[in-house]
Amino acid sequence: MALGVDLDFAEIVLKLRDKKHYPITLECAVPCPNQTLKWSEADKIRYNSILQRADYVNVISKYYSFDCMLKRNRYMVDKSNLLIAVYNGVKTGGTHYTIDYANKKNIKTEIIDLCKIN
Repeated sequence: MALGVDLDFAEIVLKLRDKKHYPITLECAVPCPNQTLKWSEADKIRYNSILQRADYVNVISKYYSFDCMLKRNRYMVDKSNLLIAVYNGVKTGGTHYTIDYANKKNIKTEIIDLCKIN
């Protein structure tokens, strides 16, 4: 439920579920209640619309902390059989951490390589 492809993919899941009637559910893993504090109003509206339509919403930490985003990422990997990551190859940050964590847990990983997309 971060800005960017997380919200894009959430909306794709909702569209597949609602318009195509695929047997698919959306679980939103929210790192902390005030995640959207510094977001634009338009992004907050989009985010809240997704949360309202989700099948499950899990808030991982009661309060913001330096590692609540990483806890959210570990939660998602721990509940997964497959990780699909949109990744630019940078060896720092949340996406890199999550891919590394999934690899350590032997979770199959498919990477959409932003460096190879024209």
